[in-house]
Amino acid sequence: MYNCRTGSWHLGLFLLREKQGTGSDKGGAAMLRDYQAIREDLGRGDHTATFPWKKIGPLRVLDQGGTLLIGDVKLFAPVRIRIGPGGHVEIGEYSVINLRTEIHCKKRVVIGRYCLISWDIMIMDTDYHGVGTSPPVSQPVTLEDGVWVGNSAIITKGVTVGRGAVVAAGSVVVKDVRPFTIVGGNPAKMIREIELFEGRHGQRYEPKWYDPSFTPMQLP
Repeated sequence: MYNCRTGSWHLGLFLLREKQGTGSDKGGAAMLRDYQAIREDLGRGDHTATFPWKKIGPLRVLDQGGTLLIGDVKLFAPVRIRIGPGGHVEIGEYSVINLRTEIHCKKRVVIGRYCLISWDIMIMDTDYHGVGTSPPVSQPVTLEDGVWVGNSAIITKGVTVGRGAVVAAGSVVVKDVRPFTIVGGNPAKMIREIELFEGRHGQRYEPKWYDPSFTPMQLP
């Protein structure tokens, strides 16, 4: 039931009153008692699902029997990686993954070299749950060298993001992305092509761009 004066919904309270045939005070008290009971249950941990996440430096890893290979990368804590039985996650040299990004792997997730992964990214090679009576589907995900993913983007199962491609912020990628293109939207579509380059976006050659002793080649 929508309250036009307050601009809020009260469907739960409306149904409770209809069922019990009580006034507003008694109905509210009944809901309050139910809520207090739930609070006590939550306090005891009765409704809490827990997983054995391991804190390893900036990583939070849930390893359920897979493999994790990491090169010379830079990670901003926390980054969560969940690997199912037989899953394989690989993060290539000189890539960066920013905070609150999550990688969920049941088959294979490979992130190449020189990739820039922003914050709040979700990379998943699995649905975890099937639709209707269908079983869940898992398909490998690959981000090739030099890929740039903007914040809050989602990379779904079976996707390959081609070398040097840019995924705009907030995009949902459900199909392969061609190399050296910019995609955006939900679902993500190509916006335009970009020039070919080596290394990381913004610099032509950066074998170890966050080493302060290294001077990258200047842009033409």
